Amino acid sequence: MIRNIIFDFGNVLFDLDLAAFEREMKNLWGENFAVAKEKLLRERVFELYETGGLSTAEFLEKLCGINGNVAHFEGAPHCSPEQVVAAWNAIFIGMPQHRFELLLRLRQRYKVFLLSNINELHERWIADYMLREHGLPDYESLHFDGVYFSHLIRLRKPMPEAFEYVLADAELVPAQTVFFDDLPENVEAARQVGIQGVWHDPATEIGERLLKMKF
Repeated sequence: MIRNIIFDFGNVLFDLDLAAFEREMKNLWGENFAVAKEKLLRERVFELYETGGLSTAEFLEKLCGINGNVAHFEGAPHCSPEQVVAAWNAIFIGMPQHRFELLLRLRQRYKVFLLSNINELHERWIADYMLREHGLPDYESLHFDGVYFSHLIRLRKPMPEAFEYVLADAELVPAQTVFFDDLPENVEAARQVGIQGVWHDPATEIGERLLKMKF
């Protein structure tokens, strides 16, 4: 019997355009984009920022350079921190009202949690969006029994340890827990620790998927 539901955030509850960041950075970096991207991936900059291994200031310096220092690779064009932040946050589309209502209905019968690979800049943007667009200064406590962001718990999906952290902290029984994510590798990691992992197609509506599963 399912007693607990864990949701991923992006492209499950909150609609994203994940390609938008690369489009924006290509505009900023031009022909240097491929070299810059390869170096940043090699240095695990995005992963480190997502798990709290880099501060926001360090992350922005890595991407564009601050105080006149360009992005730590020769030939990189200068860009401002403001430009990088705008590009970084360009992925967000929004979260429709009916998904908030879905979460409130689910909380009447289940414990509901959020587990997201998210960084400080994105967390700030979402908090501002929730207040600006939905009048919700407390969306986390209102809609979830627990919220776990990778940059705060210093663990990210698909690390099995991220799921083990949630299970231990919230005192959940894995077999009584279901997890929804749009990435198959994250679903598989959840299954490795005994959680019922379910892949969600971002092109479909999560509420309809839950109805088919008789939640």
